[in-house]
Amino acid sequence: MLTPTPYLDWNKDVSPSIRAERNRSWDESSMSPVPLTQPGSGRVTGGSYDISWDPNEIQNIPNRAVLTATFVGYRSVLTPSERSLYSEITLRVEEVFQDRTVSGHPVALHDGQVFSIKNPMARPNLFIQPGHKYLFVAGYEAAGDFYRYADSWDISDGTVRASSPRALYFVQEGRSSLNSLSVGQLSQALSKELYGKAPDVNPRGKM
Repeated sequence: MLTPTPYLDWNKDVSPSIRAERNRSWDESSMSPVPLTQPGSGRVTGGSYDISWDPNEIQNIPNRAVLTATFVGYRSVLTPSERSLYSEITLRVEEVFQDRTVSGHPVALHDGQVFSIKNPMARPNLFIQPGHKYLFVAGYEAAGDFYRYADSWDISDGTVRASSPRALYFVQEGRSSLNSLSVGQLSQALSKELYGKAPDVNPRGKM
């Protein structure tokens, strides 16, 4: 994800009002009080994870969607204030395990949803890669009409592997029920995690 996006492509197929909402959202959560283009700005320090508020491996975030999808494209956007650089990632959705987005357009029916992810330069060994297939947890943001990335597990080779800092934390603490499973075991494990029961015969959202 180091290939720059041409400026004119930032707003392709995105209305000015939607782009403005996305820019506002990421500027509000920016860790840089000054433009990233200034020397010494945008420095992010590491830290520990406090999950006492939510001990579940699948984060209980607002408007949650849990799904598998393949990373098929992206574009990076620098906000007008230059305080935030974020990436919009296009996914080919394959299976939806939960859709609590209240978005009016179920994830399972829309190939190519946009997920927005901040700070694509951070910890490349723990970041999603083009062409890979993942289990994603994301939350729908009505203002800006996008999905905010929460966690991911790489399932490209048929084995579930933590690929986000929080997911890796669960692995390191010996608290993961998902890491190292085969993809064929995911449906049962997620049904237990999300609903506390075995999966239906016809999994919801199966493509």
